[in-house]
Amino acid sequence: MKGGITIATVFIVCFWVGLLLILSGSIHGHGLAGHLHVGGGDSGGPGFLPVLPLTVFVTVWGGTGYMLVKYSGMQLLAVVLVCSLIALLPGILLYTVLARVMTRYDSSMSELDYDPAGQLGYISIAAADGAVGEMKYVLHGTMRSIGVRAKSGQSLLRGDRVIIVKTDKGIAAVTLFEREMEHN
Repeated sequence: MKGGITIATVFIVCFWVGLLLILSGSIHGHGLAGHLHVGGGDSGGPGFLPVLPLTVFVTVWGGTGYMLVKYSGMQLLAVVLVCSLIALLPGILLYTVLARVMTRYDSSMSELDYDPAGQLGYISIAAADGAVGEMKYVLHGTMRSIGVRAKSGQSLLRGDRVIIVKTDKGIAAVTLFEREMEHN
């Protein structure tokens, strides 16, 4: 094809661009070969589209395609098919490894995980007869505090063990732990 772009040129450009992107990532962090966040989340997948496996695929595809076009004498369709199959292996392998590493310690929390209802804690600032005090409790290994309002006629003393019944506008309604145990 005179004056046009040959398939060998397409393959070699893919190889060099992919190689430069991979090298840029190894020199300064993930560089241009990082990852894009697409979908995921609640779908159970990793929730990201890693650019590195795609870059590896393009690099291997371009290098293999160039070598096959120049030295094998195969038909163009066969070259594209063979280099695509060869490039899929390292791309899929790298994606699998990255997905496993990126999601190993992922403990994404849902909105319900932040709901303090049912948490056992203790009163740190006393409250009586409709006044607001404070309680401390542990949620996911972290000590937290929340304002508590004593019911009319109720006295919450410092150190009382309480259970959060519900929250409204950042203030918890609580019941004494001993009363909760009496109902069971």
